[in-house]
Amino acid sequence: MKKTYFIIIAVVAVLLSSCKSSYHFCQIYETKPVNHDGDIRNEGDTLRYENEQCVIDYNFWSNGGSADFYFYNKTDEIIYIDLAKSFYVSNGIAYDLYGAREWSQSSSVGMASSVSYNYGESVAAAITVGAIVPSLIPNKAVGAKATKAASRSASLSTGSTVAHMESYTVTTKEKQIVAVPPHTRKYIRTHNIAPVPYLSCDLHRYPSTSARMDFSADNSPYRFSDVITYTIGENKQPVTVSGDFYVSSVTNYAEPEIIVMKERGELCENMRGPDYVAPTHTLYDKMVKDNICEISSSFYNIYDVTTAKKLYEKKDKNYKYDYEHHAYVMSVSQGSPWAALVFVGVLAGIAAVVAFTGM
Repeated sequence: MKKTYFIIIAVVAVLLSSCKSSYHFCQIYETKPVNHDGDIRNEGDTLRYENEQCVIDYNFWSNGGSADFYFYNKTDEIIYIDLAKSFYVSNGIAYDLYGAREWSQSSSVGMASSVSYNYGESVAAAITVGAIVPSLIPNKAVGAKATKAASRSASLSTGSTVAHMESYTVTTKEKQIVAVPPHTRKYIRTHNIAPVPYLSCDLHRYPSTSARMDFSADNSPYRFSDVITYTIGENKQPVTVSGDFYVSSVTNYAEPEIIVMKERGELCENMRGPDYVAPTHTLYDKMVKDNICEISSSFYNIYDVTTAKKLYEKKDKNYKYDYEHHAYVMSVSQGSPWAALVFVGVLAGIAAVVAFTGM
């Protein structure tokens, strides 16, 4: 009899666990500059600092926020950025930009090898580096010229039959001094702003729609800056500039409140390989709704939870990620009313077994 009850309990536990759902949330951080008197402004898809010598372009939009920047030299001489005297500062703590690091990249070359790559014009244009799988693409960042090719993924390959392979590794050493030629720009890597979601007793973590907190520069949970030191040409007198920002608001969104699924267009003929096969399903990308935030001065964190409690209304149709095409495809909704009937039927069967074994 005990064995029978153990089986019943195990079956019920399995059925109850199958009733749980996964809910997805997105935390959006909006930022503002601190006392720059108009030196920092929004310029399309970038947040721009400018003086007489340089232009520094930020785009924080990424998972955890990226404080990386492009440095543009406005002068007619070479500008030398000294990374050993440049820092990322977060809440009063300074982090070195120069660490004497090395990066290695291994490659294989051969007549029998194949080469493949992804093509995504809008992703590159939006400077997305992280995401709801695979990336949370700002809808407004896809301009009219990029829309036709928006976020397309194409696998292009070449190859031959001669089996000769060579492998090599290229090691790149970090330079302390970054030279920026006149009227050109270079990309400088720094740090993430907030790599984990912000938690507060005053901010609803799992809202049915959204929950928001606003901050001033004095009480913000994140105040950060890039301190950049450089010299111009033969002039050894260093110049230091700093883009100082703070998080002005944090908003937690239930995924349906922030996401729109955008259908991909057909891959243009000139981007297709000779063996191109059109996808059998319509492909979609997850996009941020236009009215959510100013993309260049904002960033996000993704988090989710699995629970039996109903947290928000799910759409009739769900999407699953297609790894073959690096996109989402539509799937049948999991919220079928037949599931409840099956569950009741199984419970009735269990009751019958209990009655029979108890006789």
